[in-house]
Amino acid sequence: MNEFNFETESEQAEYVCKLKTKKSKIDYNEYKFYNKNKSFRFLRFLHRGVANIFLRAYLKCVHHVKVIGKENVSGIKNTGAVIVSNHIHPLDIQMIATFVFGMRPVNWLTLQRNMDLSVRSFIRNSGGVPIPEEYEQKKRCFAEMNEWLRDGGLLHICPEGSLVELCDDIRPFKDGAFRFAFYNRVPLVPVTIRFEQENKNGKKYRHPHFIIDVAEPIYPDVPQDIMKEKARRVMRGRCNKLAVKIIKR
Repeated sequence: MNEFNFETESEQAEYVCKLKTKKSKIDYNEYKFYNKNKSFRFLRFLHRGVANIFLRAYLKCVHHVKVIGKENVSGIKNTGAVIVSNHIHPLDIQMIATFVFGMRPVNWLTLQRNMDLSVRSFIRNSGGVPIPEEYEQKKRCFAEMNEWLRDGGLLHICPEGSLVELCDDIRPFKDGAFRFAFYNRVPLVPVTIRFEQENKNGKKYRHPHFIIDVAEPIYPDVPQDIMKEKARRVMRGRCNKLAVKIIKR
């Protein structure tokens, strides 16, 4: 299987971390990217339970999160799937996991350097899977995520790569997410997050309000490139830049 690529050198240069960092002592030769340990799975279960109460309450109160199209994922309850979304807020992956999939575990790919952040325990317990920088370990990571999908798991990938807060358009996609879906013959779920910064009267909100727009799954009965193009077309049609224009008309 070909290597999955999720970032470019320019994105590495643009990355600015606002959180404290301390080099983690993770040994990626021993790290379990798909951890089947019962105690770890129970810990993640507890984390999801807390997230579904407190994180949901925080996001609902502060960002007034709304969900559109949740019924579109009712048909993938018993199968693995790749979730793709735009990346416009530090908590957008958790928003989708909490408001759309509830107690169902969702793994999501993140850069190895993010495991050096002070919130690395939160990242791991919420489903964050680091992509190792070393080539052989990276291959093992992707192989274990293939196994996760084949076992019926959900894998969330932001195909834009980098985080750009409150970006109103859909940026170019990398291929990795679509390779995972096509290779493992699982559906791809496009999710678009858009935002509102003021009400109908033009009064600015203190914090942006978010809308999670879930589209119908795209099944791997078409080539990988077509899946990618379909997802981007659907998401771009629902992104802030175009959605606002349609509303104004």
